[in-house]
Amino acid sequence: MQGGGPALGEPVRRVDGVVVRGTRSSQIPVVGQWVVLHRVGPDHAGPLDSVRTSATGAYALRYRATGDTSALYFASTSYGGVAYFTPPLRSLSATGDDTRLTVFDTTSRPVPIAIGGRHIIVAAAAAGGTRPVGEVYDLENDSTVTLVARDSVTPLWSTHIPSDARGARTNAGGTIAASAMTFRNGVVGLYAPLSPGFRQVAFSYDLPTKAFPLAVPLERPTGLLEIMVEDPRARVEAPHLREVAPVNADGRTFRRFLAQDLDASSVVRIDVPGVGGLAPARVELGVGAVIAMAMLVALLFGTRRAVRPVRALAVAVDQPPSRVLARRIAELDETFERAPTGNDTERESYQSRRAELKRQLADAIADERRFG
Repeated sequence: MQGGGPALGEPVRRVDGVVVRGTRSSQIPVVGQWVVLHRVGPDHAGPLDSVRTSATGAYALRYRATGDTSALYFASTSYGGVAYFTPPLRSLSATGDDTRLTVFDTTSRPVPIAIGGRHIIVAAAAAGGTRPVGEVYDLENDSTVTLVARDSVTPLWSTHIPSDARGARTNAGGTIAASAMTFRNGVVGLYAPLSPGFRQVAFSYDLPTKAFPLAVPLERPTGLLEIMVEDPRARVEAPHLREVAPVNADGRTFRRFLAQDLDASSVVRIDVPGVGGLAPARVELGVGAVIAMAMLVALLFGTRRAVRPVRALAVAVDQPPSRVLARRIAELDETFERAPTGNDTERESYQSRRAELKRQLADAIADERRFG
């Protein structure tokens, strides 16, 4: 595969990596595995080159940067029907951890998925009393296999949202594609593969005034509980809960509460006063910003938690929106290329979806440049 001709004067970039299969005690080289080099940018995106791994699982790729300087380059491989990606390749000679692709065997049998953290963000009321609420779950797969859904009906992980919740939707800043989550009868279902390590799920919904006081039972043991409430008069209760310094997002202040190592029988209670006067668009903006902040807090907290005596190799989790969107474009391209030749309708759907993701990528890159 070749894309976008070489840029005169640009140095040749080197990518030297390895594909290994992760197990509890070792990493086994994967021989003859296809590795694909991708370029994703606001101007164009697609696969650039591909190569099979050697007898030692090694692969080598060479390319030149072209077009828009904000374009991202990364390598991927598909193993057991699951795509795995390197971080963006930023150096002229990428090697080591930056180019190691650790893949895992897959299973649809039950695998314990722990809740490393749960973050609940309650914004101020919009006109009419509706409050946007965001949730982020930090899911931990502590096995050596990637969990996949066994069918399109049974999710591999699920949780409940309040019965009064309306307009449930996935969050754009999360690492799970919207098509991999469902919202039915108060149940959030996840169908995206869960590799060993740490994965974040983010979604939002709206609650009317009558939903408060809100009681939120914890369905599973939870390592870290974080509650962020915009209203300064709010009351929040949970076992071992303590209030810490507030956080600010887009010029708005959220009170912040933390608790650790909660049992499944624990209940969180949140009470807020009546209707506020913020415009709906501004409320939604605030929730999105704080969800992103909660995801960052989860990553920072995760690096400080004690590591269990036996633990699978962790998957990289530092995923700004640009990287998430770049991966989605690459996954979309790979799926379309592997599928049998589609009809005009399927091709138009693919091209439309790809164009929308590229637009979102351009916006994300611009935001990351602007805010550093």
